[in-house]
Formats: sequence, structure tokens, C-alpha cells
Amino acid sequence: MKLLITVKFHTALKRYCPQNDGMLQLQYIEGLNVKKLLEQLNLNNGAVGLVLVNGKIASREIQLMKGDYVELFPIFGGG
Repeated sequence: MKLLITVKFHTALKRYCPQNDGMLQLQYIEGLNVKKLLEQLNLNNGAVGLVLVNGKIASREIQLMKGDYVELFPIFGGG
């Protein structure tokens, strides 16, 4: 069983990723939720507009599990 969480940074959020490819693998920590993950990544500044966990829209309170695939998208603008 995977003990990692994979995080994919999309578009403008790639600048927050220490890896040039926009992908990051983190050790799973018991009790980790999306909000805590964003804080750990220094992304609690409102830059993230949409979070997908395993392809489904996720709220900040969703508990993450071992092997989850998290995608982070910036705030979208337009009108």
C-alpha cells in the first residue's frame, strides 16, 4: 500500500512546487486534510480555487488517505 500522497500543481500554481514538473509526493500523515495540506505547502493565501482528490471536487475539510491524488488549480477569473 502506498504511504504517499501525490500533489499535482496546475498552471500558475506550479511556481509553488519545488519540482519543475509540477508534481510532488508527500509522506502521508494521519489526520491530514486538504486545509492542512495547503498550509503545509504555504498555499493558504487564497491562491487555490479548486481542489480535486482522486478526480472529485473536494472541500478543505476532506480527510486525505494514503495513495490519494490531489490536484490543485488556481482561482479562475473572467466574465
